[in-house]
Amino acid sequence: MGAVSWGEVLWDLFPDAERLGGAPANVAYHLAALGREVALVSRVGDDPPGRRAAAALAGAGVDVSAVQVDAARPTGAVEVRLEDGEARYRLRAGCAWEHIEFDGAAAAAVAGASAICFGTLSQRQAPARRGLEAALEARGAGCLAICDLNLRPGEQDRDLVRWALGAADLIKLNEREEGQLAAMFGVLDVIGLLLGPLGMRQVALTRGADGCTLFTAAGERIDQPGFPAEPGGDNVGCGDAFTAVWIDRLLSGAPMAAALEAACRYAAFVAGQRGATPPVPSHLVRALAAQ
Repeated sequence: MGAVSWGEVLWDLFPDAERLGGAPANVAYHLAALGREVALVSRVGDDPPGRRAAAALAGAGVDVSAVQVDAARPTGAVEVRLEDGEARYRLRAGCAWEHIEFDGAAAAAVAGASAICFGTLSQRQAPARRGLEAALEARGAGCLAICDLNLRPGEQDRDLVRWALGAADLIKLNEREEGQLAAMFGVLDVIGLLLGPLGMRQVALTRGADGCTLFTAAGERIDQPGFPAEPGGDNVGCGDAFTAVWIDRLLSGAPMAAALEAACRYAAFVAGQRGATPPVPSHLVRALAAQ
């Protein structure tokens, strides 16, 4: 069973290096590292950075046949600064990933998918949102829609977020985003809103180094402690790594507690590395599969 990750691919520009990034591209990268068939639906410029991004993802095992090439706009990039262990981002505007379309290649990828993962960042332009909406409408019966929120301070669009939440079956968010949703919708119980009026099946609330909590519509709650990360890394892409393992385990039919443990363990590995898409050692993949 394969997955589709929909949204931005770009280059994370650190002070000392550029590294492949973009939350949906990160999810696709890690799904492929776990051995899952995955296609990325995205858009790059007709330029060297775009060709490097597509080649790097293809080399990692991601199906890039639905990555579109934009002749008029450049491949995306984001400047990354690390402050007190936290990443701060400044996106470059007017890039190709803001204009993803639901074309024939995207339709073919969606038709065979068992899960579609998307965020909110690449839907900021109305035409791009309509493309994802068409993709979600075209998915087959039983195909899960997973929303991995990507809310940045000062960039919240209430209507977009409300649409994204309503389109999803499952959602992953972090504690900061929980607070943003509380302010955005004027509620105290964000989890209750997601599982109740918005009809989520599962909500995964990540807590960084403290692990995560999974809530289900059936009233279950599973708390998973975090794992220590090796020193010398950063937290860029840790949430995306968590999401990839969560999706992989959902599609494998793994018990929820085991899925959370594997997701937190893998996210801790990424937190001990530099950048969102480090090389993944085969022994880690084997250890997670053996759980």
